Amino acid sequence: MSPAGSWKVCSICRKPIGFGQSYYACSVSTCNRTRTALFFCSIPCWDAHLPTARHRDAWAEEKQAPKS
Repeated sequence: MSPAGSWKVCSICRKPIGFGQSYYACSVSTCNRTRTALFFCSIPCWDAHLPTARHRDAWAEEKQAPKS
């Protein structure tokens, strides 16, 4: 559950990601499924999930959170 006034929270550090703010998603489809839905506030947080994810070829995709 997201804190009031935020869209989601970072999957690693739990920092709030606000509406309209940039965030990062993993390029691998299994990380973007509805049940998994990983969101990262920064590149270092995205990097932190790689050792446990064991992806062969992945990159961070910058995205924009909805405005409201």
